[in-house]
Amino acid sequence: MIEQHAEPVREDSVTSLLDQLQFLSEETVEKLDEMDEEEFEQFSNFRQQLTERLIALRSDVTDQDRSRIEYILNFDHKILLRMQALKDEAGHWMEQQGKIKVQKGAYQQAYTANSMFFDHRK
Repeated sequence: MIEQHAEPVREDSVTSLLDQLQFLSEETVEKLDEMDEEEFEQFSNFRQQLTERLIALRSDVTDQDRSRIEYILNFDHKILLRMQALKDEAGHWMEQQGKIKVQKGAYQQAYTANSMFFDHRK
């Protein structure tokens, strides 16, 4: 979803990279509640690629570019809150699965293949 709308531009310039980062961040915040873990992973990977390319051009960054970077970074708090909520939800699900496994284990008998059971009747 993310990469379809914000494909990397071949020519790296600070302005084009910031345009992509801004678009990516704004789009993510707009669709925050609809995104799943995989989409957040795509977002993170694509953003990392853009950031690494931007770091290579750090000597070309102007004061105006720094202002745009601050604007883009303001989206991080909302995005991180949503990612943390998904992480907590997944942790809770895994905890529940562990409890279910323990409860099932209490009801299931240990079984040995090719064993016999003798019933002693009185």
